[in-house]
Amino acid sequence: MATEVVLSASSTDNTIYVWDIRSGSSLFSFKQSISGAGGLALVHKPGASFQIGSLVTAQVDRAVLNVYQWQRDQVMHKMTTPEKFVSVAASHHGQYLAAATATGRLYLWQIATGHLLRVFEAHYRRITRIVFSNDDSTLLTASEDASVNVWLLASLINPVDTDIYNDVSARPSPFYSWSDHTLAVSDIYVGHGTLSGTRVCTASLDHTVKLWDLATGQMLTTFLFPKPVSSVIMNPAETTLFAVCEDKIHAVDLYRYRDDQSYKIVATESLGGMGRVESVGIKSSNTPSVNKDSYSLGVIYSGHTGSIHSLSMSFDGTLLISGSDDGDCIVWDVLSRQPLRKFTLHKGPVTHVSCFLRPTELSPEAANQSIIPMPWQQLKRTILTADEEYKNPPKQVIYDTHIDMGKHQQLVEAGPLFSTLPSEYVSMKKAEMIIKETEGDEKYIQLQNRIVELQSEFNRINEHQQKSKAINDELYTLVVDKFMEERRKKRRLEDEDEDDE
Repeated sequence: MATEVVLSASSTDNTIYVWDIRSGSSLFSFKQSISGAGGLALVHKPGASFQIGSLVTAQVDRAVLNVYQWQRDQVMHKMTTPEKFVSVAASHHGQYLAAATATGRLYLWQIATGHLLRVFEAHYRRITRIVFSNDDSTLLTASEDASVNVWLLASLINPVDTDIYNDVSARPSPFYSWSDHTLAVSDIYVGHGTLSGTRVCTASLDHTVKLWDLATGQMLTTFLFPKPVSSVIMNPAETTLFAVCEDKIHAVDLYRYRDDQSYKIVATESLGGMGRVESVGIKSSNTPSVNKDSYSLGVIYSGHTGSIHSLSMSFDGTLLISGSDDGDCIVWDVLSRQPLRKFTLHKGPVTHVSCFLRPTELSPEAANQSIIPMPWQQLKRTILTADEEYKNPPKQVIYDTHIDMGKHQQLVEAGPLFSTLPSEYVSMKKAEMIIKETEGDEKYIQLQNRIVELQSEFNRINEHQQKSKAINDELYTLVVDKFMEERRKKRRLEDEDEDDE
């Protein structure tokens, strides 16, 4: 049965905890890591996007990236980097890792090879958040320069412009550049879907959360809050927005009901749109551009005593998890807005919480399973040449190759995808079972004796073949010598006859 766990980290406590979302009990922990807000990334297993294979943390006191895996609670790989990073993110397919510095520089690596693909100045000030879109087609960066840039991942990996390709440290042109915020952008949330149908939320210290359409780059709605917003998230259905203002969480329904008098029904309409401003918990009588009837929008979750830094949600959207400066992680019931449980093992401010499916390595059956750890290579400090990249091919793990295709697709009857060819794997398994069954039996002893006899017969035939080859070589030499001698005699007689004439 698939269960959910929560991972929480602190900026001063060197322990990362993994705990059960339903009971609050600690399941696992990682040691020797201190990362700030945005400095922790979950890396998905390649080919298994719902499974977390690794954990990467950017250390606050040195230029090091720590890589953790579920096989041990200590650092699995320690990556020394050219600069100290403040924000990291990994692609959803576990192929690329991005990291940013306090000066606005962005690094992009390929995880399987460790190759450094791009380095460039993405912003002019500190990058606060890095997020990959759900389909890994774009990379979004938020900064203290009050802007959000959207980069096409394909253009970063393989630049089309030859000048940029020759100088991979040159700054590429962003796909979109959103500069509507007036203060530092603190968080980004990218919704589900592909590039053509994804919505993006950006939170800022200017008291606003802006909703964007990733396909067109247009701003849809601005939500105005009473205080600076430090974190933002939406539920899985993307019908409710959760925004953090200091120690409180505001929830805003993105769809509302409206009585349709023409058809005598209750209709549903979306909130905002067309760049409108919707205030949340603010009476906007002095601001004509704001909808004056929207001051009652949203509900508040209150229970923390310190500023909240991170939010996460369960897969079904019924539970909300928050981490705060007070060192507590609270699991909220979304409908009742009541705290269900607290996780209080952290000794410092909680800067990161995330909810995901329980890893296979933490399941009770893990001891009886052979689980291959996710392959990692040391991250390169410089960009390699084409020849150097060719000499270091990526290491990939291909899952489920031992399963017969018919069983893998779970086909009940013959169809377009059904193969009538017998599986070689099944034949090998049958032969292996037959051999195991004959071990220690009289048939097995007879089989061994027969093998010895065949080996002796083979050696005898081989000796006979060698002798035959030697005789054949000797006959060949004799025939050639006799032929050449007769030819020389004939040539001598011909020469003598020419002299007599």
